[in-house]
Amino acid sequence: MLPDTKKPQAYSRTDAEPLRSPLRFAGVPRKLIGSAIALALSPALILAQASFEAQVRGVVHDPTGGSVIGAKVTITDAATGIANTGTTDDRGEYTFNALRPATYVIKVEMTGFRPEETKDIVLGVSQHTNIDFSLQVGSLQSSVTVVEAATTLDTGSAEIGTTVSGEYARQMPLYGRSYFGLVFLSGGVTESAGSGIRDNYPSGTNFISNGQRNATAEVRFDGAPLSAPEQGEGGNSNVYYTPSVEVIQEFKVENNSFSAEYGNNGGTVLNILMKQGANQFHGAGWWFGQRDEFDANDFFSNQAGLPKPPHTHNQYGGVISGPIKKNKTFFLFDYERQNDISSSQTVATVPTALERSGNFSQTYTYDENGNLAPVTIYDPATIDANGNR
Repeated sequence: MLPDTKKPQAYSRTDAEPLRSPLRFAGVPRKLIGSAIALALSPALILAQASFEAQVRGVVHDPTGGSVIGAKVTITDAATGIANTGTTDDRGEYTFNALRPATYVIKVEMTGFRPEETKDIVLGVSQHTNIDFSLQVGSLQSSVTVVEAATTLDTGSAEIGTTVSGEYARQMPLYGRSYFGLVFLSGGVTESAGSGIRDNYPSGTNFISNGQRNATAEVRFDGAPLSAPEQGEGGNSNVYYTPSVEVIQEFKVENNSFSAEYGNNGGTVLNILMKQGANQFHGAGWWFGQRDEFDANDFFSNQAGLPKPPHTHNQYGGVISGPIKKNKTFFLFDYERQNDISSSQTVATVPTALERSGNFSQTYTYDENGNLAPVTIYDPATIDANGNR
């Protein structure tokens, strides 16, 4: 059995930090769009259990139901080919900690038994699951392969939350391509009155979850806090950086019964996982646009006979990822830019020629019954019989 403190062997990855518009960094012009490439991290640098990582454990049995001691268990990331190996302990149990959420293949081998392999094991953000094996007596030349694995359940954690895949986020017509609008898919999450479904930077993570105060959620990106702690009693947990939806692998809204590594802010955690490079090259490009020709005029401008104001919005970019050295080192590069040209119209009234000359006899207002009535003008220097001005 691998002890809880043991980390995966030869675990390498690339984390890119895409900058999107509007930027969340102080001192950076909003119209600038940056991008970053982080090359592979060495295993020595991955020391702590990150809050987004998954765990797989299980028991290896023989045909009689007895425990198989010393069996070799190998778990391999299907996309990167990175493999981690361990052996079952004296109870036939194995454990793999600190796994990046991805699709995996697990293979069990033991002398005197046929190897058994299970493919398409999908692990989500902070998921803990059990996968048991039952080996059959036979030679090493034959093997058993399970192609369609059952859906993995989170059996090792009491956390309650909702996971949204990056594929779903990319296909949804999100206004401004902001994934914050998707947190409302989670049960118990509602908007703060008048705030809509977008993060109102810099006021914070402006949604309400299970009755907690709005703008107090904790946001994490690949395990690192992305939101500042609350600024005193009644403060907000500001989000300083919003990654593009194109580089989000998935995110999970955790709003109940999560573990002790959380707790910087209010009672909800938004755990975001970024995509990584793999052994195959992948790329994508996108454009999101708006034009005033397709906009509706607002009520007051339409009432006043004013035309729609000009409006042009372009949001575009691309992402490319792939191997630098297969099964070892990978890269991911992301670029996104946003241009917005818009204007607004104000409908107001100005004094008429009579009013400018001091004549308010033709100035009307609405009375309590909704009917037009002349405006009563008072001299502020006069005092009534009761001494009121």
